[in-house]
Amino acid sequence: MRAENWGGTLQRWLGVVALTSACVLASGCHDELHVKVKTGGWVTGKWHGETEEGARVFLGIPYAKPPVGELRFQPPQPAERWQGALDASEFGASCMQNPGALSAVGDLSEDCLTLNVFSPESPAKGSLPVMVFIHGGAFVAGGSNQYDGWRLAEEYGAVVVSMNYRLGALGFLSHPELDQEMMASQSGNMGLKDQQLALNWVQQNIRAFGGDPDRVTLFGESAGSMSTCVHMVAPGSQELADQFILESGVCVGGLPVNTKEQSDGIAEAMLQTFCADAPDRLACLRDVPAADLMAWGADAGIFGAGWSPTVVPESEILPAQPVQLIASGQYNMGPVIVGTNRNEWGLFQLIGAGETVSDIAGFNQLVDATYPAPLAGAIKVVYAPASDQQANYKLVELLTDQVFRCPTRGFARLLQAAGSNVWLYSFDHLPAYHAMELPYVFGNPSATLAPVLNEPVREAVQGYWSGFAYNGTPNQEALPEWPQYDAVSDQNMSLAEVSSVQQGLAQTTCDFWSSLGI
Repeated sequence: MRAENWGGTLQRWLGVVALTSACVLASGCHDELHVKVKTGGWVTGKWHGETEEGARVFLGIPYAKPPVGELRFQPPQPAERWQGALDASEFGASCMQNPGALSAVGDLSEDCLTLNVFSPESPAKGSLPVMVFIHGGAFVAGGSNQYDGWRLAEEYGAVVVSMNYRLGALGFLSHPELDQEMMASQSGNMGLKDQQLALNWVQQNIRAFGGDPDRVTLFGESAGSMSTCVHMVAPGSQELADQFILESGVCVGGLPVNTKEQSDGIAEAMLQTFCADAPDRLACLRDVPAADLMAWGADAGIFGAGWSPTVVPESEILPAQPVQLIASGQYNMGPVIVGTNRNEWGLFQLIGAGETVSDIAGFNQLVDATYPAPLAGAIKVVYAPASDQQANYKLVELLTDQVFRCPTRGFARLLQAAGSNVWLYSFDHLPAYHAMELPYVFGNPSATLAPVLNEPVREAVQGYWSGFAYNGTPNQEALPEWPQYDAVSDQNMSLAEVSSVQQGLAQTTCDFWSSLGI
């Protein structure tokens, strides 16, 4: 900061401190950094960076009561009102999780149900599009403090909201004893209920930050994208968002949606580990340290013990499999952007969560060990490496297709057949691993994912995403026209240094998986 600006900035901050007390007492008092939340009270934010202009940042706002003690494993309860002004200048603690490559940094706590708002300077009240982001992390890791929405707010004029939600056993425990305690078969999916409550918070409070609750784009990546997909079909979420962006994850294949029986079985195994002989097993489990619950089953791979969205009949989250709800028209038919990255599985190899191979023999051996014999034989034909040098590349292609790309194509086809407007993309800026589009979505370099941003790619991604938030279509004059998806051509936007429309996305390999009913 230039020296001549320091005095004015100090005076500005001192003025905000004084206003914090004065505004609480004054009727109708308003300041850019001092906002009244209907469901809580006054919050005092900060400017992004050191200037008095640009994005306003409000961090760590509670949207639910701390889910601790008797509220552990229970549906979230709206936050209580607070006295005075809430200091919203720092992120709240992230939800409990194990350390790892996908994990959030900083403090962890069970008391983690907070959200963050990034808003342009002095917006016209209630007029701006709202972009609500759900973070990824396989439902066992991640946090909202990993994502900074300032650039979408300052340069593109959106109000950006991010949230924390319960993870692992704390967010997805499903068991008959818990159903009995709730007096209904409704256990499981508490992390998704957290997200739903945060979306309700947006509906009630976002006008105070300049956002329009009738122009909400819900978007997410990986597990956050799968969550976004769930909210498209969840009966309790139908009025909470208007359009959707899904990055590298859908809820109709690839990533697992559990049956109630599967999730109940996972919880029973946990109960047997910690509380097998306890007279009140749920009371016992509520006394187990949260870190021990999160560590249980963490050696089972990238998806942990199997914590995942669960089909719970007659629930407000997933009363049936998403594919059934979409096919029968029981979903939010708002416009959708959906896509994947060219080499998704490369990230999991990079962080040691996926095997690598060095030659054709290793590729064939891994396929034989992973798939049943008839399928393994077909896979070795369809994905046959032409040389040892191509073996690992073909393995990445195989797992990218199976887990991400081909389910996403199937999702786009399902939505189009049901009558939705869909735009399909492929993020092709190499190496294009899983999550590598995120620095371009938010416009912030990442030490691990993109230390230096390619400006044409950033301009395309942020332009399309923000244009979609404003208009319900990604198209705008400054960028190549992005046509709507159709299943005949599988046309998609290739997001790269020179973005362009492509046809037949992964047609041969995805047709192969489709022929198997997968």
